[in-house]
Amino acid sequence: MLYATYAGRSEGDNLRERYYKHRRTAFPPDHERVPGVDYEVGWKTYAFAAPFSRQGDLHAKAQRLIEARDAQFPSEYRYEPESPLPSNVSKLYQTSGFLSQRQVEIVSQDATSLAAAIRDRAYTAVEVTEAFCRSAALAQRTTNCLAWFAPREALERATWLDQEMERSGKPVGPLHGVPISVKDYLNVRGYAQSAGHILSGGYVPEDDAHIVAILRHAGAVFIVKTTQPQSIMHAETTNFYGVTCFLGITTDVGGSTRGPAANNGLWGFKPSSKRLPRGGGVGRTSVSRIAGSVGPAAHSLRDMDLFIRVILAAQPWKQDVTLTPLPWRDIDDRGWGAGFEGWSGRCGKLRIGVMWEDGVVRPVKPVRRALETMVRTLETHPGVELVDFVGESVAEIWRITSQLYYIDGGRKLREALGGEPMFPLTQWIVSHARHLSTEEVTDLVNRRNALRQQYFGRFSSLCLDVILCPASPTPALPFHSSKYWSYSSLFNFLDWPAAVFPTGIQVTLCDRDEGYTVRNEDERHLYQTSGLAKVAGRAADGGVKGSGESASLIRLTRHHCVQ
Repeated sequence: MLYATYAGRSEGDNLRERYYKHRRTAFPPDHERVPGVDYEVGWKTYAFAAPFSRQGDLHAKAQRLIEARDAQFPSEYRYEPESPLPSNVSKLYQTSGFLSQRQVEIVSQDATSLAAAIRDRAYTAVEVTEAFCRSAALAQRTTNCLAWFAPREALERATWLDQEMERSGKPVGPLHGVPISVKDYLNVRGYAQSAGHILSGGYVPEDDAHIVAILRHAGAVFIVKTTQPQSIMHAETTNFYGVTCFLGITTDVGGSTRGPAANNGLWGFKPSSKRLPRGGGVGRTSVSRIAGSVGPAAHSLRDMDLFIRVILAAQPWKQDVTLTPLPWRDIDDRGWGAGFEGWSGRCGKLRIGVMWEDGVVRPVKPVRRALETMVRTLETHPGVELVDFVGESVAEIWRITSQLYYIDGGRKLREALGGEPMFPLTQWIVSHARHLSTEEVTDLVNRRNALRQQYFGRFSSLCLDVILCPASPTPALPFHSSKYWSYSSLFNFLDWPAAVFPTGIQVTLCDRDEGYTVRNEDERHLYQTSGLAKVAGRAADGGVKGSGESASLIRLTRHHCVQ
């Protein structure tokens, strides 16, 4: 279920900030309640007060930040539904009447076709920007996804782009007039940001992040900044703005590109850490030995390709010493089965290792069904070879990963919060950490490197080109319950590129696992929380601790079940 949320002001002194979930029940079910949170019944809604709502100055600043964000919405961009919102609002832009039919046509296209249409003058940059401003306003009203909205600045830039097109007769770059959203982590010149923390909120950078500057030079229009979790380390977006869903240019240190893409039917790509520039973002509030990366969430494979091409065409390694000087290389998929030298299999075939599970948590039935469907399809392709790939040492890898996220025990994070209470999933991820000595860090890094070599050795010995595996062991889970990251964080640990793509598989009521005997507490939690299994038997002790983002190549609908 996609929860529609709204952050606003209430009447009571102790409930000034409330988050509304539009549902047909008065109170959330027990498994969705957040410890230490007060609930209040609303009209076909329930509301909860944020844990920091009684923290005096912190709450007052949070309220000012929310009001500053909301003030960016002029009256023509304020959508007020006449009835309670449906549980799935993904098609509301088509049915609400908030967008004209031409605007619906515009926002329904992917970036590649939109760039071509603007270049061919089928649309102006201004009308495209106007359409996406209205779409973004609708998304904010229904999913609370924005940290900043900049229609005035976006329309001014679109006007300039149209004038340049008229003057020169050609676009300023390959992304001329294409609207792009940016995760709040990255600087956009003149746009306020918060990084998910109250104390850092309101900062207005004077310069673009490196990757943003490249996209601006290519002609992109920046309309919104999307919210991010407190500490950037959740499997959902929960911060002082409220609970959200987000899209856009993303960062990924445990699955933050791939998880949202997987749960929203998008394409998402996490490059290796030295591929795309990361400079110009709000500093991570941790001392980590697990490298993050910047990547796209897009509506099509060709959009991901366009994004990477534009960035690497700018040769960012000439300004960023941390990047590998490697241009984008074209691979013609017509070479499959035709002796193309880029593939590792016999006769130039694409050789795929299928990882059915990670050895700790078996994916639930609909995820297994999606993977089985993909495998059956690939088996019929003459240019593909399939072999089994077994995930190894996953529990140990998560133990090392979770400790290397915060080798200072979370000290810098607590300093950045400045007294702002941690949300439950922030508490959960920090609970894995402790302050490590230099010797302990060295030992963990050495073991990390040994495991990386072990995986690389198996990958090479099997002559693999790619691993196909679930994006997550479950579809999207209820808020505050995603505590298993290993299907995604494995590839951050290895520092391998990873992508997600939609399969078209939907979760149905027939997808329940009946009487499955769980092997550990992590399986028990995920199977019960997903609502897709009737669990039997007792769990074994010592399950791996993790949080549910998404990892590689399989996507399911956001619905837990079709009601």
